[in-house]
Amino acid sequence: MKTLICIFLLIAAAVHCHGQQDPAEAGSLLDGKFVLKVNLEWNKQQQAEFSSLYDLDSVMVKQLFNRNFDYFNTHTAWKLHRNNDQFVVLSQELQRDTTDGKISRMLILNETYHDTQLADIKPDILVSGGNSFNSDQAFRYLKGRACFFLAGFEKSSKVFIAGTFNNWSTISTPMQFTGKGWTLCLPLPVGKYTYKFVVDGRWYTDPFNNNKERDGNNGYNSVVYCPNFTFKLKGYTEAKMVMVAGSFNNWHDHSLKMKKTEYGWELPLYLKEGTHAYKFIVDGVWMNDPENRIIRPDGRGNLNSFLGLGDTLVFHLKGFRQAKEVYLSGSFNGWNTKELAMDQIADGWKIAYHLAPGYYEYKYIVDGQWITDPANPDKVGTGEYANSFISFKPNKLFKLDGYANAKTIRLSGSFNRWSHEGYPMTFRNGSWQLALYLPPGRYSYKFIVDGKWIPDEANPLWEENEYGESNSVIWVEYP
Repeated sequence: MKTLICIFLLIAAAVHCHGQQDPAEAGSLLDGKFVLKVNLEWNKQQQAEFSSLYDLDSVMVKQLFNRNFDYFNTHTAWKLHRNNDQFVVLSQELQRDTTDGKISRMLILNETYHDTQLADIKPDILVSGGNSFNSDQAFRYLKGRACFFLAGFEKSSKVFIAGTFNNWSTISTPMQFTGKGWTLCLPLPVGKYTYKFVVDGRWYTDPFNNNKERDGNNGYNSVVYCPNFTFKLKGYTEAKMVMVAGSFNNWHDHSLKMKKTEYGWELPLYLKEGTHAYKFIVDGVWMNDPENRIIRPDGRGNLNSFLGLGDTLVFHLKGFRQAKEVYLSGSFNGWNTKELAMDQIADGWKIAYHLAPGYYEYKYIVDGQWITDPANPDKVGTGEYANSFISFKPNKLFKLDGYANAKTIRLSGSFNRWSHEGYPMTFRNGSWQLALYLPPGRYSYKFIVDGKWIPDEANPLWEENEYGESNSVIWVEYP
């Protein structure tokens, strides 16, 4: 993980440092670290301003601008990452005193933090989940506004909320005192967020939130979900307990408890885009959703209710009009062979399926016979192990110019665990191409040209791998 962070810092420096001349712009928060982007060509006045602004040891600053970089290997907690002859990046963990919860000096450099604009907030969109608060007042989400409430702490002078929605800034998002506690409402897109309260300089997890995850500093962050779907079950008002379980929580039967309402039961959840199977559990009895007509087999003799979020992809198999039954099976449904029965139409078979953006492999099963998609030339594997593949709503086009005489060119990288088989590329208009959907983040990759691994010569960003060779690097931003 540290290696990945360091690489990202180098990339960030390469992208953002050029043209930077003001020491006041050097400091920022990044991935749980305090980061200083330094221009080694600053004059003596700028160097002094830099040292004063960030309360840095004068000896360390002198060694830095004298380019004695070995000093940072043994004499300071700062990590130095060289970008080029002009720019370097210094980084240090945001340390917290675990004995009394006080925030260290480094975390309270108020002048160096830049307020995060809420319009730029991007949640973790790759998970599904539901909230578990001990109080209905602790969190509410309505029409895109998330409202947090921290009861008590009446004698505290300042309370802030810090989390992934404000880059963990301890000063940009103050809460207001109401007489019974502290409250704040802010616009947040649907998705998952982690956060803590900062009460008079001390970190606190939310005492009313049962959802938490480790923070990497021997503590925990509270976890909250801004929901985009509400499960509802009418009636059964005499039931003692109603749960919902499905593919989104690995069918865990005790994690998602529904709340009783005047008309029955309901539970708001955040669900990622795609197709989800589910059932209700009423006092221990599993049942399908009586209000949902979409019911499919699970391949094991049971039936489940289904819902879809996001866009759909229509799978169309032409021909095979004499077939009795045709199923779709793929990585998007765990290769279930009896779940997705296709509908017969005039020229073949089709089914519409909700998918999240991503890369998927699939096949058709025609009267028990597995076949790849005749209309799709993109395949992985060979022989009976070959699968058709699609990249749904791709956001990254990989191109390799030339190599017109190559027999096969494939793409492999951290996004497919450096598979030696890789993803096959197609030769179009003088270049080999492959469009993929990649979630936001940093990736390394190479092309495999007739079995030979080569970096992307058109990409100036690279890193050295464990074999002393270079891997190309890309950073996919949020749209």
